[in-house]
Amino acid sequence: MKGYKTRKIQFKEIISSENWKIKVYTISKIGVFNHETFYKNVLKKLPEWLTLKNGFDDSNDKIAFLIVHSGTEGIFTLINWWVGKNMLNTHIFLTNHGQTNTFKKVSGAGLSPCVWELEIINHERISWTNNILKSNSLGYTKYLNEVINIEL
Repeated sequence: MKGYKTRKIQFKEIISSENWKIKVYTISKIGVFNHETFYKNVLKKLPEWLTLKNGFDDSNDKIAFLIVHSGTEGIFTLINWWVGKNMLNTHIFLTNHGQTNTFKKVSGAGLSPCVWELEIINHERISWTNNILKSNSLGYTKYLNEVINIEL
């Protein structure tokens, strides 16, 4: 990586898919995220991705957050949801620029989110802890409405 440059992290929307509610965020290395064809292809893949299991605990509340990140190596897609109430299930896919309908799973061999993606994950962790784990009533609406927009 040649020198640090800020990136825009933006909340895009809340979508529904297969009885799930999903908060969507974008990150862009240059300007604003402008990959609508790619984004439409991501939305088509969501039903498949939401059935992915992990080797430990698959119990969840059907609430997720999606990160699409246009970076140097391509466009990364991270689908994340809480399992067992307090653990994050994350699947990372890479799409080469210009191949907007091909998603290669790159998580599982040690790859973890980058510093910009971790900013969103940290925000979501704090919101989940405050609105779900610490709440006497399940504050899903409040959780879904707490979003982050920042450039860092």
